[in-house]
Amino acid sequence: MFKKIMGLAVASLAVGTFATVTTPNQSLAATQPTQKVKNTAQLDTLKINVPAQVTVKTGNEFTVTSNFDGKQKPNVIKNGDHIDVTFKDQQLWEQLKHNHKLKTKVVVTIPKITNPNTVKINASDVTFNTPAKVKDLQINSNGGNVTLNKAKLNQTTINTANGDVTSNDSQLGKTGIKSASGDVRLLSSNPTELAIKSGSGDVTLHKVDTVKPVKIDSSSGDVALSQANLNQVKVNSGSGEIETHDLAAKNLIFNSGSGDVTMDSKKQANYHRVKIDSSSGDVQIKNAKIDYSEINTDGGDLDLKNVAIKHKDTETE
Repeated sequence: MFKKIMGLAVASLAVGTFATVTTPNQSLAATQPTQKVKNTAQLDTLKINVPAQVTVKTGNEFTVTSNFDGKQKPNVIKNGDHIDVTFKDQQLWEQLKHNHKLKTKVVVTIPKITNPNTVKINASDVTFNTPAKVKDLQINSNGGNVTLNKAKLNQTTINTANGDVTSNDSQLGKTGIKSASGDVRLLSSNPTELAIKSGSGDVTLHKVDTVKPVKIDSSSGDVALSQANLNQVKVNSGSGEIETHDLAAKNLIFNSGSGDVTMDSKKQANYHRVKIDSSSGDVQIKNAKIDYSEINTDGGDLDLKNVAIKHKDTETE
């Protein structure tokens, strides 16, 4: 598990706002005009609702470029300090609902001076490549992957059907992630609070710092926490393994159905309280100093190596 870690036609016009057409964006497969929107420095809300792969990035002006078939393009509507980017081709939406991988793409460029309060995206794949300071990011991915790169967010909500969720070098704020079957990876990313629900994908936290509680619920995927600096961590795993490597934390609660629980550190790790319940998997702890421990292994083995426990309540069968 740890080797995997290291390894926009405006449909209506707002007062004083006009859309202009410029040269196509050559990075898209089909030749389509770029739609511009002016006066977006005070943008409050951006909503993107398109059956396509969406990329949000930073540039010199607000533009929307797409590669839909024929002369089709998204409706880009500016109403005061709100912008809606929509596309109502029901056939494409139906394909998306049935988990078809779409080749259609929409690229939304936000000016460097623009920091929208709210960004809502409903699409296929979503790539958020802007350092804009966003208070509330909400992403619903229908069968695609979600990637955040160097994002600066106060609150993050992500729901994905069967794609992966990856955050790289990002400030996430209060974060909630729900993934039906894709992997969730937070790499050098810091939430203020974190809750992850994963169906059958793996969950990886690598170099993640937060002082607020972290809660991870995984039905059948593995959970790996490495080189993270956390406070309170609760992991519930149905049949996947739970692994920690060089984890700094205060209180740990690990509940495992049938997977193993493994905790190891190169140097001695200090934990205030560790509670582990394992129904049928093995439990192994290496190089740790624990104030209070409660370890129950019903059908697995318990292996403690270089572990000092002040107060312990250990049951094995």
